[in-house]
Amino acid sequence: MKPRKFFAIGLSIYGLRSKPMLLLYGCALLFFSSVKGQQGRLFTFLNYNTKYGFEKDSALTANYVDWVKKLAPDVIAYQEMNGFTQNDIGNLAKRYGHPYAVIMNREYGVPVTHPLAITSKYPILDVRRVMDNLWHGYLYAKINGIHFFITHLAPFTLEDRQKDIRKIVAQMQSIPKNEMVVLAGDFNALSSMDSPSYGDDLLNAMKRSEGKFIKKSGTPILRNRTVHRRNLNNGQIDYSVIQELIDAGFEDSFYLRNDAFKNSVPTEKYRKESSFLRRIDYIWVNGRLSKKVEYSDILKDSLTDRLSDHYPVILKLKL
Repeated sequence: MKPRKFFAIGLSIYGLRSKPMLLLYGCALLFFSSVKGQQGRLFTFLNYNTKYGFEKDSALTANYVDWVKKLAPDVIAYQEMNGFTQNDIGNLAKRYGHPYAVIMNREYGVPVTHPLAITSKYPILDVRRVMDNLWHGYLYAKINGIHFFITHLAPFTLEDRQKDIRKIVAQMQSIPKNEMVVLAGDFNALSSMDSPSYGDDLLNAMKRSEGKFIKKSGTPILRNRTVHRRNLNNGQIDYSVIQELIDAGFEDSFYLRNDAFKNSVPTEKYRKESSFLRRIDYIWVNGRLSKKVEYSDILKDSLTDRLSDHYPVILKLKL
């Protein structure tokens, strides 16, 4: 306020008190204030694996709606929106102020068991729902000038995850480098940047489960295949899936603003089922967007401790 008062005094000193001149300078002040505000605007993106759409629990969903209203993200990406229709995701989005929503499910001829979804404050453009021999596929959309790729990589075998990520990376690399690109989701994969937090106990647990028959074999989620768990890479913890992204020039937004490891699974509610802390939920950005990352984190509080078996991941961009 003080600079504006000083400026008005300056006008009177030099005799510029006429209404046209004051109006002109007033408009100039408003213009430059508006430009400054636009340059500093924060765009907030949330990614969340909801564990089967919060298991369709109305109380959990209501708690989530209250929580996300306070957070007020511009765009939200979801994994595991099981049981949700296009109408369901649209109604959920409206409850927290998002007028736009899309889902990737059988309504659109996509044979997925764990639907992906996006909701937004802004129009969701150029939507593509891609299976293309992928595990859960990916959902693409352009929102507010940003290319979004939302995915959920294969959970049971390294070979399937590698196929998934290579196809997605190839698609992202077809976008000009001066464009803004975000890739987010549940990757079911570990990063070498977190390797100091993964010790022999985790490796031994993975070795014990290696080769085990997956009881869901023959069901649609496994595309009617017989599947045995194969997640190790030559008997060691695998980091190759995430390395594909690093080698392609994408950056892990979490480590652009954090120095210490933080797990995205399991949440406190599910610690008894899986005691090994891992980070498998990520938001990746391309080179252009990496310079605009203001904040990125894994959101932990008393509510997200119990809403799902995954914690949500947040990204704030200065656009």
